[in-house]
Amino acid sequence: MTNKRDPGDESRRRYLKGLAAGGLTAGFAGCTGGNGGGDGGDGSDEYDPIGNFPPEGDTVAIGFNGPLSGALGPDGQDQELGFDLAVQHLNNGGGLVDTWDALSGDGILGYQIEPTKADTGGDPDTANSNISGMIQQDNIQFWTGGMSSTVTLAMQDVAQREKVPFMGGNSTSSGISGENCSRYYFHPTFHAEIIGMAAGNLLPEVLGEDRELFHIYMDYSYGQSNRDAMRTHLTENGPWEDAGGSAIAEGESDHQTQIRDLQNSDADVVHFASFGEFAASGLSQMVDAGVTDEVDVFIPHVSAFTLDPMGSDAEGVYGMEPWNPNYDNEGSNTFVEAYQDEYDEIPNQSSIHTYESMLVYAAAVEEAGTFHPPTVVRTLEEFEWEQAWGPSQFRGCDHQVERPWHLVQGVDDATAEEIGIRTEVMETTDPLVYECDAYPANECAMDENEYGDE
Repeated sequence: MTNKRDPGDESRRRYLKGLAAGGLTAGFAGCTGGNGGGDGGDGSDEYDPIGNFPPEGDTVAIGFNGPLSGALGPDGQDQELGFDLAVQHLNNGGGLVDTWDALSGDGILGYQIEPTKADTGGDPDTANSNISGMIQQDNIQFWTGGMSSTVTLAMQDVAQREKVPFMGGNSTSSGISGENCSRYYFHPTFHAEIIGMAAGNLLPEVLGEDRELFHIYMDYSYGQSNRDAMRTHLTENGPWEDAGGSAIAEGESDHQTQIRDLQNSDADVVHFASFGEFAASGLSQMVDAGVTDEVDVFIPHVSAFTLDPMGSDAEGVYGMEPWNPNYDNEGSNTFVEAYQDEYDEIPNQSSIHTYESMLVYAAAVEEAGTFHPPTVVRTLEEFEWEQAWGPSQFRGCDHQVERPWHLVQGVDDATAEEIGIRTEVMETTDPLVYECDAYPANECAMDENEYGDE
């Protein structure tokens, strides 16, 4: 098992980067032996073996497989912190575990959680290799992580084939809960279509209806699906005019070509479909070119900390967030307090996604009374809860979560110092999702994905 980090470490970033170089960092939780485990209430006598069920020994292995290095490393490192805190609270109590009646603070069904972790580096092949090792060697019952849409899309297939449930991170390709949906994957955040819906409702109210929209987007699933959703909800079915677009090749960091294309258009709003360090770098280049003096910038998926490297230049930038640490609800406040007590910093949305996903899985297992994967999946398909994310539920038709979303704006230095982060919430939607017969849910053939116990 990975050792708990030293709270006195001067730089958790350096620690995590060093940790990432080691790849898989935990023991083989499934090899502890014994004659059953936990409190004996895991349902192992009621169901046939499937996937990694039933668990062996007195512990259950749960995996984290995220980008601890590479361009998405900072967000992946925050995912890991949320994962670690969830393991600590589920095993020992604390945080939201103490407010959730279904959870005991004594593991899951009496089994202590044994974490196992790996670094995807943002690469789908590495992610699949990692998770195959966790399933075959560590006998994980569940995993979380991911980040890049291509990584999550790849791991969905593994979850379905191996019958091990999986919840991803901040992946926003519409295909994740559309054409690539999986019985064993649950999507706990928004994606491009939901971002487009929310932006279509809110941006014309904030910026006015007579606007021209240009798209600068990453030329792979994440960027393309966000471009298409924004066109659908803001120009094709909305009041704005489309002023064209310019693609960014995957891995390309110099955006001068795209900026020139924007400047040669008539646009007064740019939809910048980028993420993580790429988004921060691209935004810096736009500021240097004077673009932000004339054009409003909207980033479809922004985190409270994506804009930190920009300092005061981030002021006025718009974006959508699935969660913000200043979202004022009881569960959110409890999580932020517990996270600050542990790490002495404000949590990012990446931290809450792994943390709450872990708790949701644990609560579903407790409700089902077993780790039996098909039974847990059936429980999650009808699962409703209200914690830091606000009122939330998964849908059986595509396993997409329905919950509130936030339109945010970058703030000046004085405000950032006062509230502790670089964005402030402007509007919060009601729980928002499309109908099951609408795109992309209508491309999800969930019935073709078996539970495995039919």
